[in-house]
Amino acid sequence: MTRIGPTDLSFLLLERANRPNHMAAFTIFEKPEGQETAFGPRLFDAYRNSQAAKPFDRKLKWLGKDVAAWETVVPDMQYHIRHIAVPAPGSMQQFHETVSFLNMGLLDRGHPLWECYVIDGIENNRIAVMIKVHHALIDGEGGLRAMRNFLSDSPEDETLAGPWMSFERPEKPRRTDTTASPGERLQGILSGLSNLPGDVLGVGADVADLGAQTLNLKARKASLPFTARHTLFNNTAKSAARAYANVELPFTEVKAIAKATDTSINDVVMTIIDDALHHYLVERQAPIDVPLVAFMPMSLRDKSGGGGGNQVTAELIPMGAPEASPLDRLKEISAATTSAKDKGRGMQTTSRQLYALLLLGSLTAADAVPWLGKVPSANLVISNMKGPSEQLYLAGARMVAFQGLPIVPPGAGLNVTFASIGSELCIAIGAAPEAVHEPFRLADLMKLAFTALQLAAGTAGPAKNDDPRKSDTP
Repeated sequence: MTRIGPTDLSFLLLERANRPNHMAAFTIFEKPEGQETAFGPRLFDAYRNSQAAKPFDRKLKWLGKDVAAWETVVPDMQYHIRHIAVPAPGSMQQFHETVSFLNMGLLDRGHPLWECYVIDGIENNRIAVMIKVHHALIDGEGGLRAMRNFLSDSPEDETLAGPWMSFERPEKPRRTDTTASPGERLQGILSGLSNLPGDVLGVGADVADLGAQTLNLKARKASLPFTARHTLFNNTAKSAARAYANVELPFTEVKAIAKATDTSINDVVMTIIDDALHHYLVERQAPIDVPLVAFMPMSLRDKSGGGGGNQVTAELIPMGAPEASPLDRLKEISAATTSAKDKGRGMQTTSRQLYALLLLGSLTAADAVPWLGKVPSANLVISNMKGPSEQLYLAGARMVAFQGLPIVPPGAGLNVTFASIGSELCIAIGAAPEAVHEPFRLADLMKLAFTALQLAAGTAGPAKNDDPRKSDTP
């Protein structure tokens, strides 16, 4: 048996019915030509007859109160692998509703803490593989690696592999810190806070600078904790129910907007999200008259990408004014992210770590102390990650989408994650139904915001010559 460390144990001890601590993700594939009927049963049969490798062969064993260990077992694949079909006609909305239902329940602690679903019957001859894994069993980076490694970059590779398997493929070069996503690097930074005693020089000056901003003696470079306006998006989860939707945008067209406006891809996507959120609030007759605030992990590297070490922080970013035009909103968000990065670069590494921990704590406090929920630190979490740029396959089936199911954050009910996957930029919405009752409407508003920003930036094609939201705006 292997004793479970304090961090992993905390994911088990803090789990509640309305706060599941498992990660989930799915990949969608286009079935190979000629295998429209046979591919799903073949994949299911291969998965049911597979063997699980470490750590997917570990089962929880309690040794006493708040003390646990992992014991190695042979998982019952009849339990772990399920094959279901989306009801006809298999629309993406039906698929997301199915995924939301499957992701709602807690993982059974009498088995190794993971489940896999082969989801068939999706429109356009598609099939999905969804996996749930407890955060105590594997961390976020390990989960992403498992999801990536069961795929091949060759359409000729006929291996019917799953994320829990151990199998041989040509070794891929490891991703360096310069290509890791801000969220992944932030997780690594926070896990290294035990080294603080030997690295505290400069913290005092940074704390004094933050204090001066709080007292308005210096210009603020970001939003401060407990100063955001409470919105629908701050309605926290009362149960394990979650709502999901996604948006896919042409990555080249997103980059074209960033180039035309001299901003970053991150700024462009934040603008699209922010615009859609304000329109959603207006439609729900719950508008606000101040900018929304996003909690966001951020890379501090400049455009050259130079410099070593961990150059990442987390920040509370005030976004655009509610009534701002698309270009004004983009300018306001770009100015806010630039200012936040400048502040982060001016802080000692240890100060950045402490500051990120402070902000995370302020989100959690809103759940722990009820009256703090009325003065939240942020309205939502926005994060991004770098996905694979190459085309990937599963036994000849072309991957057309990958999406992590965002965990609803404490102190808010909405998480929006975006990633570049091949030629697409995929935006994933994860929400408590209390915060976003109609995620597909929010997804539609993001598409409309993207078109409006293209028009304003002058990068729209000839078919896009008017703002499609004008008839929707009260």
